Amino acid sequence: MMEKSMVVIVSVLVLAIFPYQVQSYYNSYYWLNIDCGGTNIWEDPLTNQWWGLDNSFIKTGQNILLSVSTDRLPLETLRYFPEGTKNCYSLPLEVPYKYLIRAGFYYGNYDNLFKPPTFNLEIDGNLWATVTTSLGTDPIYHEVIYITRKENVSICLNQTQQGQIPFISSLEAVALGSDIYRLMNNKTALYLEHRTNYGANETFPERFNTLADDFYRFWKPVQLPNYQNLFSGIDNDFSSTVDNLPPYKVLNYAIRGQNISDSIFLPIDFHEKSTQLSAYLVFYFYNVGGPRPVLNNITNQIVYINGVEKNATTIRPYRDCVVVSVYPVNVTGTANVTIAPAQGTTLPPILNAMEVFTTIEVSTSSMSLHSCTSWFVFLGLLYLVL
Repeated sequence: MMEKSMVVIVSVLVLAIFPYQVQSYYNSYYWLNIDCGGTNIWEDPLTNQWWGLDNSFIKTGQNILLSVSTDRLPLETLRYFPEGTKNCYSLPLEVPYKYLIRAGFYYGNYDNLFKPPTFNLEIDGNLWATVTTSLGTDPIYHEVIYITRKENVSICLNQTQQGQIPFISSLEAVALGSDIYRLMNNKTALYLEHRTNYGANETFPERFNTLADDFYRFWKPVQLPNYQNLFSGIDNDFSSTVDNLPPYKVLNYAIRGQNISDSIFLPIDFHEKSTQLSAYLVFYFYNVGGPRPVLNNITNQIVYINGVEKNATTIRPYRDCVVVSVYPVNVTGTANVTIAPAQGTTLPPILNAMEVFTTIEVSTSSMSLHSCTSWFVFLGLLYLVL
């Protein structure tokens, strides 16, 4: 019996130490910028981040340099997959951890066929998106907020139609804190539908350096003619410390109603037109009144989605951004957002930025190596006690 107990104790100790031995051979990343099909590493002058090659993360496919140039360097090369119906990247990320993962696609008629393909994009075996490319000059991005469940996250391109060869131009992964997009649960991923910088004109940059935005997000600038399009006159290179750390470069722009009694009406379109989805919406409200706003001016407003009141809030001068997160909201095709004036307001409603996600159900059956080892340790200890 003594010998048996010693064997169990040694086994438990080996299993307890094993994860740390594995970790010494396992290089995980808090961020990755992968130039798919690229042949040189290079530094992005906008974000100050380095872009690396993809051959460490995938062994299939062929590289090609596009004959057309773009203002986004990662899109000038791509990797395409003429063989096999499914080809996968393996990204060594921290686990368990919340990441922003973005895949970029720019066809550029690389094959001279003028036939942009359609194919599926998967993450750890879960359908992420159907990628429909085009002959246009604008790249296509698909972004997801994802909680890792194993040491290597699988990003797969799946051919779904004969002759439609999948390709990819860029892959990014950025670690987020657990409190970023805090209403998200462990059983879902968040698929980005829209991220909008209201009030900024189309020439304003969509993304900024790491000082301004820790997570390298794209914020699409949009001006709306029926509202006041405002700029504070202040160019701030830092991010706010409120929920989700929005950049001040975005918060310093806004749309506001023309009159104190006016509401802001925004129809929000979703990628699925006939299927009911569960949506996650984030609103950013920040006073934009020039460098010296009037102290007594306040904005009281109510947020409605499809006619249902979701939040009432007050925005004051010299206060930080107010963040309103609404989840879950059931939507089909389109959601109608209304920001209406509330009693006591001295200014019309305001909106600086908005993010809109829909949820993706993900499999939770995959366990990491560390998780499996922990179970073995537990079972060994239990056996020893018994």
